[in-house]
Amino acid sequence: MTGALAVLTLLTGALLLWCCAPSSPMRRSTVSADGSSAAASGTAERLVIPPAARRARPSALQVAGLIEHLAVVIASGAAPRQSWQLVAAAEPPGPLADLARAVGAGADPRRAASGALGRSPEVHALGAALEVCERSGAPLAALLRSLASAQRDLHDASLARRSAFSGPRSTARILLALPAAGIGLGMLLGANPLATLTATGPGRALLTSGLALTLVGWAWMRHLLRAAASSSSGGIDPSVLLELIAGALRAGLPLAGAAGIVARAAGSSGPTGPADAAATSLGRFAQALAGGVPSRLAAAHLDPSVQVLGTSALLAESSGADLAQVLRSAAADSRRGRARDAEAAAARLGVHLVLPTGLTLLPAFVLLGIIPTVASLLGGSFTGLGPG
Repeated sequence: MTGALAVLTLLTGALLLWCCAPSSPMRRSTVSADGSSAAASGTAERLVIPPAARRARPSALQVAGLIEHLAVVIASGAAPRQSWQLVAAAEPPGPLADLARAVGAGADPRRAASGALGRSPEVHALGAALEVCERSGAPLAALLRSLASAQRDLHDASLARRSAFSGPRSTARILLALPAAGIGLGMLLGANPLATLTATGPGRALLTSGLALTLVGWAWMRHLLRAAASSSSGGIDPSVLLELIAGALRAGLPLAGAAGIVARAAGSSGPTGPADAAATSLGRFAQALAGGVPSRLAAAHLDPSVQVLGTSALLAESSGADLAQVLRSAAADSRRGRARDAEAAAARLGVHLVLPTGLTLLPAFVLLGIIPTVASLLGGSFTGLGPG
């Protein structure tokens, strides 16, 4: 009896703790609305940054602000290494300032960044962009501006996705508290469902069944939430790969050369993820084009995440349109569609949550709350619950 009561208490406390915990805490950012670092506007502000903030991983928006600052300085006529040093001096003390100083000294940002920043897709994309410019001769300032804009769009899409799933996630947590709420409701009615569940044989059977159903419902809902909220992360976003190809095309390279350079730059180092499959497929696509295969057939080598490259190439060939501009538009459309996709996935999730609710949590609510409460009000006996 004591052991069962302890298990029930622990389970109830864990569920309540999980229900009350924040779903996905927003990372605090010291970035202004235009993407620039708030502390970069004055020396006095940089001197009062807490040590914890200096060690925190910069957000995607802060990295985009750094890239935008670098593009502005390079466009003003400064050399790239000098631009990195100037940006490092303007940044508040922290990982981004250290990264800027290291790159200004000649290091690759993908290897110079330490800790979580070095594993971030934003820094990996920055390193790939610098490599693409070096190999293709593409204008560095223009490509960095495109990259900063793309990173901001991806950040906004990530926030929209988090917001879209906050409702279903909160609903799941409330539903998981139903069994414990049933016990509490019985106590408010003056019954003692806990004693009924732990002191009698039928009560212990109800307790075991109710706990099992609650755990199954928790695991089921957790699986649904993770499956619906999963997104490709860890590598360069496919839309950014399209931006890099467009930048190389503007430097005068043919499509085969531009795709090959981007494939090598994206696969040289950094985090692994779904984007690596896209980069590998770009390499095969470039080899096919270089071998004289028509773009319509070479597109069969492309990963679905960058399949728009094949259709864009066909459009440019048939119409004479600027392929670089077509790719940039396609990349922007892909990022804008992330919020709509998240809303649709969240709506489907709300429907899917009905199954674990009806098959596990509601029965657990009845087994742990309703039946023991009624039995307790009848004197703690289950005999009065039968017919007659």
